[in-house]
Amino acid sequence: MSMHIEEERRMAIKMPEIRKKELRSKLTAAEQNELDQMLALKAERYPDSKEQQYAENVKLTAIKNMTIKDVTRKESLFQKLFKQESLKEYRIQILDEEEDIATYTFHFTFGLEIRQLIEDVGLGLDWPNMLPVDDAMCYTDPLEEEDKEWFEAFPDPAWCFSKLQQAQELEGKAAAHGEKMVSVIQWLKTHWENGYQIYADIDPMEDEEWG
Repeated sequence: MSMHIEEERRMAIKMPEIRKKELRSKLTAAEQNELDQMLALKAERYPDSKEQQYAENVKLTAIKNMTIKDVTRKESLFQKLFKQESLKEYRIQILDEEEDIATYTFHFTFGLEIRQLIEDVGLGLDWPNMLPVDDAMCYTDPLEEEDKEWFEAFPDPAWCFSKLQQAQELEGKAAAHGEKMVSVIQWLKTHWENGYQIYADIDPMEDEEWG
């Protein structure tokens, strides 16, 4: 069975969405089945695709003192004549790049282990709201209106920190998992406590890496 172009396009849109959800909460049986089917189809053309998918990195970015500036270009004479509006474009500005940005990177599979730990300590319903997830989202890139709204919807760091503090078994379960888990949980706590907003970015594979 060969993949049709339409199927490839659908997968290009659907698979990243399912993977972003998988990093924040367990998939439903239907979603897991759909993901498995897409992986099976892709594996026919790219035998190592499943391994590559879960070998990708997830980068946590902690950010504070952030302002979003409208850098939309002024309308040209042509646009004015034909009543065409310039597409909105924004840029994130950081007060101090050294002090106000921090990152923490791990494999996608470890991200699933973090999610499972969070669920085990009773924060499964809160975690999707605590950690915004996207793919190929870098704060230094130009933002469209939808991207701007995504950043503006980040949760209150104090609320996120309080949720981790309320999870009484978190530190013990993290320690039982290993030093790496202790490290990432402490990183999250420290940055949320200090007013950083945190999001996760799934590092996508380049097209040529699938060839």
